[in-house]
Amino acid sequence: MRNEDLVLHVRFENKTSALHLVQNIADNIPSRLSLPTIVVTERDYNFVEGLIQLNGTEPSEEICWVPGEVWDDFVEVCVELLEAGYPGCVGCAGPEAEEEWNEGFRRSSFS
Repeated sequence: MRNEDLVLHVRFENKTSALHLVQNIADNIPSRLSLPTIVVTERDYNFVEGLIQLNGTEPSEEICWVPGEVWDDFVEVCVELLEAGYPGCVGCAGPEAEEEWNEGFRRSSFS
């Protein structure tokens, strides 16, 4: 939500909730100059280009991968963070958000 020029690729059945998410970003971050672009994908997973992949086969470790069908959870957490003041709030994402991210370590906890 901090990054500009995001491209959100969603399956057709998630398009409406993706539009609501983008509207929430616009409502909660009025100073934002560009909103995420939504592209309907034919892939079997949703993803934010270059950042996040929800479901599907495991991508490279440069991408935060969340296995399983978690679209609704993803949107819910994004909206909760926006309503808490993210990204402008200090500490609203919890102390873990301040630590350096280690995707490889996180994935090893799945097994």
